[in-house]
Amino acid sequence: MRKLIPFVFLIIAAVLAYFIFSKNLFSSPEGDSASNVVIPILESESKDAMAHSDDFFESRESVSFIPLSADEVLISTVELDIDTDGNDDQIVFVKSIASPTVLAIAATYNAQAAKYQRETSFQTEISQMRTFAATSLDVLGNHKNALVYQGLNDEGKMVMKILSIFRDKNGRIKTDVLGSFTAEGSIFIQQSQRSEGYELNNEKGDSFPVWAYSSESGSLNQIQTLYEWNESEKKYVVSRTIRVAGNKVAAKELSKIQDGTVASFANFLDGLWYKTENQGEMRYLYFDYTNSEIIFQLGDSEEVYSWLTSNVRRNGIYFSSVNKSIENLQRQFDISLIGMDEIQIKIQDDVRMLISEGNLWDGRYKKYTQELKKPEKKVNECFEALTKTENWISADGTIFKFSGNDYVANGERVHDNGRVIQTEVKGETLFQFRSDGEIPYFGKAYLPSFLDKNPDNLILQSVVMNLSDFYPEPVPPIVLKKYIPPTPEDEKIVEEKPEPQAQLEIVSTDKDSELPSLSLKISPQYFSPDGDGEFDEMTIELGASSKAGIKSWSFVVNNPESVRPFWTVSGKSDFPDKIVWNGKNTKGELVQSATDYPFVYTVTDNNGVTNTTKGFVQIDVLVIKDGNKLKMQVPSIIFRGDAADFMSDAEVIAMPDWNKVSRGLDQRTIENNIRILSRIVEILTKFQDYKVTIEGNASNLSGTKKEEEEVVQLSGERARFVMNWLIQEGISPTRLSYVGNGSKYMLVSPSDKENRWKNRRVEFILRK
Repeated sequence: MRKLIPFVFLIIAAVLAYFIFSKNLFSSPEGDSASNVVIPILESESKDAMAHSDDFFESRESVSFIPLSADEVLISTVELDIDTDGNDDQIVFVKSIASPTVLAIAATYNAQAAKYQRETSFQTEISQMRTFAATSLDVLGNHKNALVYQGLNDEGKMVMKILSIFRDKNGRIKTDVLGSFTAEGSIFIQQSQRSEGYELNNEKGDSFPVWAYSSESGSLNQIQTLYEWNESEKKYVVSRTIRVAGNKVAAKELSKIQDGTVASFANFLDGLWYKTENQGEMRYLYFDYTNSEIIFQLGDSEEVYSWLTSNVRRNGIYFSSVNKSIENLQRQFDISLIGMDEIQIKIQDDVRMLISEGNLWDGRYKKYTQELKKPEKKVNECFEALTKTENWISADGTIFKFSGNDYVANGERVHDNGRVIQTEVKGETLFQFRSDGEIPYFGKAYLPSFLDKNPDNLILQSVVMNLSDFYPEPVPPIVLKKYIPPTPEDEKIVEEKPEPQAQLEIVSTDKDSELPSLSLKISPQYFSPDGDGEFDEMTIELGASSKAGIKSWSFVVNNPESVRPFWTVSGKSDFPDKIVWNGKNTKGELVQSATDYPFVYTVTDNNGVTNTTKGFVQIDVLVIKDGNKLKMQVPSIIFRGDAADFMSDAEVIAMPDWNKVSRGLDQRTIENNIRILSRIVEILTKFQDYKVTIEGNASNLSGTKKEEEEVVQLSGERARFVMNWLIQEGISPTRLSYVGNGSKYMLVSPSDKENRWKNRRVEFILRK
């Protein structure tokens, strides 16, 4: 009997194992909610193929969790929690013989029955199935995924819809349209990195904007429209429109390309194209319409795609393609005509989406030809100004004499000579200096531009250049000014520091106007109340007139960032002859060095009518005595965010490692930085007996040790950048040193939002 008991247990275990394994082997996959890769049906498939869809999809991994009717062919599926019960529901996209467009079916998961049930359906606008794509995405940042689908309609236009799908209080499945977009070209959602708080589900994230590209009627210009989420209207609305100019093309040649047929535009594309802007190796695309192939070439690697369905549109073509080796890899091409040998390409990888800002193959391409044409010799305006203007002078006093392409440089510590030539790279003219001297003044290559469009002031930005590309170096540019040698009569004049030109602004109204007319004069232009006996006081002359007579007036100088009053003077009907200001407010605080303070001049007449005018009080670099040393505090040298350079927006974008987030400085800020540093060069040249320590200072907003380490490093890098600038402008490196203080010497508390900008400063400490 004891021997029988183990035998009985073995039989029971075998029976249980049979039931368990047989259930897994033969059960229906209805309850399986795993995601699947779905390949859309070819638009060219006949109705007969659709009728035998089981055979057509036999080798594919498409799965619908609801039964489909005989005339419904599965295109795509998207998983989405429709009724917010924590279970993934499913949106099934199908094509039927009776329907001209893609049909969307909403199916919810019934946890009790452990199966999906068909709830409702709605028609999309997409008629070309090969172009169809769908996904679920939290576009609004509210931790709830919306349904996003896109594709081409009957008119060959791209359509994108963003839908909120939910169950209403009556238990019915409803849809709200969050965004509806139609364009001749691409439409994409520009996704960006969201905060850590969003990722941890602690806070709401930013909504994603949507871009739509179209072509302007009658030209090759491209219209780029930005849509942003409007919370009050609960929908996406147009935020701004950008017009990107295309090249002019002769109407006769254009008509050959744009005759409305795919073949004409495809024949124009036939051949090899190279991308004009590359990150790393050159990228090439070869279009072979005859053999229905597109070849992607990067270095030694090639990818071959089959050319599928195509649609021509104004100034361009849209077509789909599939990788010949891996059928799941698909690409959508949106090509716009820029010129007879130039096109703009936007590629969307994988019909499954996603929707993104772009990929490395996006950009402008030019036709490659082996026919060598002698280029027309074009003389750049900057090059012409440089070589035709005989004499130039830099901030360090070095004088340059040009004779054609030859130059000679002479200064206090500089003696150089050589040649300058112009080189075309990426459509830009670069200057290359070839020195014959032992110590060259110039680097290898520079990108030239005029300061304030003035041909008498030339900026040379140092660049790194290779055979096909260039990018600016993060170093200060060289500023050259047209130099006129002094005449013998000029040399007889006793050298005096001239009074800076007064800033004068007069605002007057028409005789018949009811507004009081105003007059205003400020002197000097650059006010420097630092106690050195030069321009320590500012003189203000005010005036006004009105038919009704003047009742009151005020002149208010505001803080630069908070725009709150810093210093105020006011009166009744009479104006003083002159108002003199020493640069301090009622608290005894002195204006900040090299900073523009906005002012408002207001006059009210006896009828209660008021007129105002606005401007800036411009503060020069202040040299303050501090014991046996001199100090210059300059909070108005502005660096780009989290960086130690003055690079512009265009220069940042041109960097090969640009992260598509970082931005540069505007031109006004860059020019103001150059003006201030040029003035500092003049001051340091005047104080030849002093050594200079450049100190970078910053705010630690969080007060944490980690942030302090970051601001110490950043403030040090910025101080070093300024030091290198001064060296390049002629200040001896033996006089200079730098240090990053971080937040060690903050002037105000970081909690003082009105004044904490004063902490972000560069200080110049002069010691004998």
